[in-house]
Amino acid sequence: MYIYRYVRLAGDIIVIDFKRKKAFTLIELLVVMSIIALLLSILMPALGRARQSAMLQKDATRIKSIHSGWITWATSHKEKYPTPGLVNRLDFMGQSIRGKGPEDTLANTTDNVHSLSIMENLYTADLIISDNEPNQNVFVHDDYDYDARDIQADVYWDSLLNVDLQNGGAGCNVSYASIPLIGTRKRKEWNSAGSSSFAILSNRGPVFGELTKFSITYDIHGGGRTWVGNVCWQDNHMSYEETVYPTLSVYKTSEGQVSDNIFGIDCVSGLCHFWGSDSWLVLVSELTPAGDMYELQLLPELQWDD
Repeated sequence: MYIYRYVRLAGDIIVIDFKRKKAFTLIELLVVMSIIALLLSILMPALGRARQSAMLQKDATRIKSIHSGWITWATSHKEKYPTPGLVNRLDFMGQSIRGKGPEDTLANTTDNVHSLSIMENLYTADLIISDNEPNQNVFVHDDYDYDARDIQADVYWDSLLNVDLQNGGAGCNVSYASIPLIGTRKRKEWNSAGSSSFAILSNRGPVFGELTKFSITYDIHGGGRTWVGNVCWQDNHMSYEETVYPTLSVYKTSEGQVSDNIFGIDCVSGLCHFWGSDSWLVLVSELTPAGDMYELQLLPELQWDD
């Protein structure tokens, strides 16, 4: 298209024409948009993977910090990790005296372990909630009551911190699974001298480690497809795992050895039960006596997402 401009010069009329600058044609615009779309298709998955990697790393740092807090406690408590029943003990000669009396083993639930740790400033309440937490029943106990401790009244932590995953329940203030303080595993592994190949803490897993078609725990880091997560081992090193049977996790007894499902009960022979020394990462909301056939034979009330 042309624009004509008429100019009179010395009696003559001169016609000057100017070509208008061309704009993008529709085809050119479509080409540019196609290039942008192609670049986005390349960049978006990369950005998604980068975000996922960052969330995994941040979660690993949280889990490692929790275990580091337990190790710190162990340095001044005969190598034992925070054990509620050794802080709030049973009566001694009819009296409640701090540091005296038998261990109250029924107090050793997951929520009490973390609440005691928070009260003792080993870590904070927000540290035990994952930034990638998919379960709406899991949230930060953001009004933790540090004034709850009253030694004269035999109170040593905030009892309102809970691990209740049931819909309509009290809620769960812990994202991560750890071993229940029962059976031989408590004696052998709930201390800083435990085996470096023993899994002590991790992202939550599916019920008893069974990889069913669906589990809320798949949404933590597995993209809703399967379980993926971080595992902390007794020597405080972290590993990224895509299986509930990590290579390092092997349950050994005098009778042999088997691969250890970190969310399930394993045994080398005979009947599998809760009170062995295999790694078993769960949430325990309550403990009750279950007999005396096995060491620390307590029945745990387990909390699962599904």
